[in-house]
Amino acid sequence: MKESKLRQAIGFIIDLVFVGILWLLCSLPVLTLGPSTTALYYTIVKNVLHDRGELAKVFFTGLKRNFRQSFPMWLLYLGLLALAALDIYGYSHMGLERGRQLSALGGVLLIPAVLSFPWMFAYISRFENSFGGSLRFVAYLCFRHIGRTLLLTLELLGFVTIAWLIPYLLPILPGPFALLMSLQIEPVFRAYTLDQGEGKDAWYNE
Repeated sequence: MKESKLRQAIGFIIDLVFVGILWLLCSLPVLTLGPSTTALYYTIVKNVLHDRGELAKVFFTGLKRNFRQSFPMWLLYLGLLALAALDIYGYSHMGLERGRQLSALGGVLLIPAVLSFPWMFAYISRFENSFGGSLRFVAYLCFRHIGRTLLLTLELLGFVTIAWLIPYLLPILPGPFALLMSLQIEPVFRAYTLDQGEGKDAWYNE
């Protein structure tokens, strides 16, 4: 029995690392980071937590299934991040007053993107909606569950900080952090599906 639990634990850890490597490889073009993040969350919840299908197959199914929604959404986030980066660059290369104005603009652009990022690509992995509908509903989630939003933001910043300081850990970080975030996100999504009249496990069993 103990050996069986040990094997399960080892298999669980291997799955977390493997899905993180898939995420990293599919995110290398940068333009595909959003779709691969959607596939990462999809696989963590579907396969790693609920053992639905083979891991790699589930990952690429999630990537293909949600690409149409996640790719243009990621382009929006990427554009906001690029503008914020330009503002920060301007702050360091312009006069103090002009730099302050740009820095403030960068914060206005960056803060909503960071707060909504974990919700957005988890939401896309699970629900179909229009571009504008996704933005509106995720904005609602951010404010309706502000405590979870702040915790998710801390986890996201923790991931970025560790990856920046210890880059060789990057392949093993995405799986555990996506799993950690799912603990905040999944109860909200389960409640939402129940409100819509769906069984609480309907999506997991697809």
